[in-house]
Amino acid sequence: MKKHSRIICLILAVLLCTSIFVACKGEEEGTSSTSTENSKAPEREYNYGPADYGEFPYKDTKYDDDEPVRILCINTERHKHGLMQFSYIEELEGNTINSAVQERNNFIEENYGITFEVDPVQYPNEEIKILVESGTDEYDIISESVDRLVLGIASRYYWSLDDIIDINQPWWDKEAINALTLGDRHYILAGDAILTDDDHTYLTLYNKDMYRTNSALSANGDIYEIVRNGEFTIDLYYEMCRAVSKADENGQWGFNATYGNLSHAYGATIMMNGCGIATVAKNENNELYINVMEQNSVNAFNKVYELMSDTQNTQRAELIAGQSTSNPSQYGFAELEEMFSNGRGLFYNTSSQSVSILKSANLDFEFGVLPIPKLNKEQENYCNTVNRYQSTGLAIPSTVPQARLGKIAFALQALGFYNADVIRAYYQTTLQLQAVQSDDDAEMLDIVYNNRFYDIGAIYQWGSLVNLYGNVIANSSANTLVSSWEAMENTVKTAMEQAIDDYNNAA
Repeated sequence: MKKHSRIICLILAVLLCTSIFVACKGEEEGTSSTSTENSKAPEREYNYGPADYGEFPYKDTKYDDDEPVRILCINTERHKHGLMQFSYIEELEGNTINSAVQERNNFIEENYGITFEVDPVQYPNEEIKILVESGTDEYDIISESVDRLVLGIASRYYWSLDDIIDINQPWWDKEAINALTLGDRHYILAGDAILTDDDHTYLTLYNKDMYRTNSALSANGDIYEIVRNGEFTIDLYYEMCRAVSKADENGQWGFNATYGNLSHAYGATIMMNGCGIATVAKNENNELYINVMEQNSVNAFNKVYELMSDTQNTQRAELIAGQSTSNPSQYGFAELEEMFSNGRGLFYNTSSQSVSILKSANLDFEFGVLPIPKLNKEQENYCNTVNRYQSTGLAIPSTVPQARLGKIAFALQALGFYNADVIRAYYQTTLQLQAVQSDDDAEMLDIVYNNRFYDIGAIYQWGSLVNLYGNVIANSSANTLVSSWEAMENTVKTAMEQAIDDYNNAA
């Protein structure tokens, strides 16, 4: 998991140094192993990014075969940083992230003889399917959204990583890697080597001005302290929503009204994940079980349902689709963003990429970053789910000859270890908020990224399980969780059991 530095202002000089790598037993074995803000204060430079991992243990290894490591990734049409995170783009000369990628790649080439050849396409998983089924060795690494990537495991489209690369190194997100497995073998990597997991992690944006000027809200005290104290719960969140929601000038609840919570159907699952609840979880033996009707899940959903079905405190994207006069959209997400931008929302349930969009929108108010609220004070950590459709992982196509695996494993470890400055450039240019003069929002980003949450059931979407919570909240008159689950239970169980069997048979 990406562990982000907290001592932001004091360790800039130290953290500007590049970080580290993993232990390797040789080229062929690769990396295997069994405060108060002041708008007049001087501008300060913040430094987000991974912690220092130590010394790179492969410093004496070098490849001289002139064969590039070939990466198939998502194009910029789907992911702004899909290509940029791997390859320097001449058209973006002067872009801070782009420059950091060039420096990283140059360093890896000069010191280890590794170069990268990167091809962006709309859907890499579809390309890999064709290549693997035809036995064509064209790419060494695939980067694709996790929901699409996992579909290729049962078909043996990827190498198992367990005998190829040490996935226990700190620059890999071990929770993500474990969450994306259905058995004992691991096929997908996530962590410091990529930006597109950060870019598509859900968080809460909030209107600082609305919070400050509403006496009922400000009476709660500093919202950042509330988060630090572990008290940013779904009950408090709902209470805050009720303090600001109001109908429009015509007494109507719709696109022109003001809401405490701006969200969408999938936001119900995001809120459940924030409560530490996944639709499918793992027990102490790493065995999967469906979590929907466990008592803690039902209790959590009762709270989520109350909030998300309340059409006078929560506005959902699907209810306002196409209603914007300036930027109508098919699914309502543009309308939701417009409502927040125009000051008609206290909280905005969205992903990290919205920060950079709003940062350059010349808003009339300040906005800040918060995690997804917890279930209660007793919950140990905040949980911030990834966007299953967008957050990416990495895999090695099974058509790669075994003789090349050592070099590819080394290249992956290099990307993970030496990506610190790229990640910092991403945070500073993309996520650093407008005229931020305190560490508060930076600290909140640390909390968000150090507590990413992967819901196995949503990612694998067995029997449309991914839509369960969103469909239930659509009925504002009754909580139909039990009957909705009973209608799909057999289909979900059958699909999950088959997927587990297929997964284990692919080993």
